[in-house]
Amino acid sequence: MQAQAGGAAMERRMSFMTQMEIGESIAAGRAVILPTGATEAHGPHMPTDTDTHQADHIAALLAERIDALVAPPVAYGISKTFEFFPGTISLSIPTYQAMLFEIGAALVRQGFGHLIILNGNRPNGTANDAVARHLVDELDTTYGFKVSAVSYWEPGAAKVNALRKSVPGGMGHGCEFEASFQLATRPGLVKMERLAGAHYGPVGWDLVAPTNPTRTYARRPRPEVGHAAIFGDPTKASAEAGKVFIETVVDALAETFQSLQGSYEERR
Repeated sequence: MQAQAGGAAMERRMSFMTQMEIGESIAAGRAVILPTGATEAHGPHMPTDTDTHQADHIAALLAERIDALVAPPVAYGISKTFEFFPGTISLSIPTYQAMLFEIGAALVRQGFGHLIILNGNRPNGTANDAVARHLVDELDTTYGFKVSAVSYWEPGAAKVNALRKSVPGGMGHGCEFEASFQLATRPGLVKMERLAGAHYGPVGWDLVAPTNPTRTYARRPRPEVGHAAIFGDPTKASAEAGKVFIETVVDALAETFQSLQGSYEERR
């Protein structure tokens, strides 16, 4: 079983550390995890900070497993999809990437040798990849470091997919996966009863199921036509499933970065 985020013997969140403690962690060679989330509509049943909370929660658990620190999460992301819904605060892609680059560059210049950009909002993903590449292109002549960019559900996707109750297309946004995560970690903020009468269901893409890799973008959803800001099926969610999903995700991430660290050490 995984430890709960925040219950660590050693503080992992930079927000709660002194500058000297952070400096000591840099000197010890610890990686830093930068969670990237969003502030956006997640249906009538879930809070608008869902993506930020989930990336930050996973980051804290992962940090324990790989002996890393967690930078303050980026709470605003690329949320134009739900721009017409109350509570959504979106950045444009260029603004988001410029901000993320500056945050990443600051961490690299401080001396962190491994920056892990851990994403919790699907539209941020390709933007994060580009920023990771840009950081290396701009800074690797002066600093020795590496950058990893990954959405937290990706390494464990196949295992989560095998555990699901919804059909493919049922795990997208405000869905079985995310609602289960919230029920497991913050049940007081989830209002499943408010799904009554809302329009939702499986969509043509999925966070964890094998789907066509082609990304096609079309007209964004509007609340005035009855869209509930949900992609997928939240009715299949449960706190029990959420706990298993979280454990599965963290196990896969830890294995990924432990293997990555070992491969780099072998090259030295």
